[in-house]
Amino acid sequence: MAVTKSITDTTVAGKENSDEQTLLVKLFKSLFNVPPIVSNNNDVINIINNTQEQVIKKGMIDPESQKSLISYYETADIETVREEEVIRKLLEIIYEVRNIRHQKIKSLLQSQRSSTFLKLLQVTATRIPVWFPKHDEQPPPLCGAIEPLPSYVAKSGDLVAALVKQSGEERWIVAEAVAFKNGKYEVEDIDVKEINRNFTLEKIYVKPLPLMRADPVTCPDAFFPCNEFVLAMYPQTTCFFKALVKAPPKTSYDGYEVLFEDDFNQYTIMMVVSQRFVVSFPSQEILHKDDEMMVEY
Repeated sequence: MAVTKSITDTTVAGKENSDEQTLLVKLFKSLFNVPPIVSNNNDVINIINNTQEQVIKKGMIDPESQKSLISYYETADIETVREEEVIRKLLEIIYEVRNIRHQKIKSLLQSQRSSTFLKLLQVTATRIPVWFPKHDEQPPPLCGAIEPLPSYVAKSGDLVAALVKQSGEERWIVAEAVAFKNGKYEVEDIDVKEINRNFTLEKIYVKPLPLMRADPVTCPDAFFPCNEFVLAMYPQTTCFFKALVKAPPKTSYDGYEVLFEDDFNQYTIMMVVSQRFVVSFPSQEILHKDDEMMVEY
């Protein structure tokens, strides 16, 4: 049986490596499409700037110059859209590669020592893609601090924050969604050291973690503001605790600067927590749930 599992794992790993190599080759070839487009766009922009300078010197715009500028602007708009499409396709390939590597990390999480396990968990925070808007597009649910829709259900394998009872006390943990049946989630604690790892929970006791990182430049509203309470994963653990936001991320790669609240309503020193592991603070009725609402399976 062990031999069969080993062969299966090796086959899956081999396919993942093959898929990753195929994508990397595709990415390498596609990158050569970018410089000519950028160069062409720069040429059009230079023509526009030169034409405008001539109009300014004349102090007026003649019909011919006006017609030329309109044509150049239309060309620039078309070429910019083309450049954006090429770059977005490149990003899609990069995200596919990251996803393959993320799956490898997930399998490693189950077999590593505590310190390595926590480092790998932090790496997963940088594997989720950054959301880039098109024109005036608003950030979608689960981008940064944007809440999921009420009807949303986390997919099997997605990470969530789950309110469970372990060792006689309730705690919010990082868990993996296993299934959603009859209005309830089946989740598994990602910390393999825990004895009780599997739980069946009402939907209100599960918070899906962000699937995309937000960028402060393109979507500043997709962040929790300063002085707002949140649930944040305490560094070097897999548990979430109440924290006060002191500064949102400055870039898409930065984390929140937060102060964790202890049992005596005092605050810790400033700590940094990745966007991936910060979610909205739950309502009071969720904080003290009935034991009957949580069942181990």
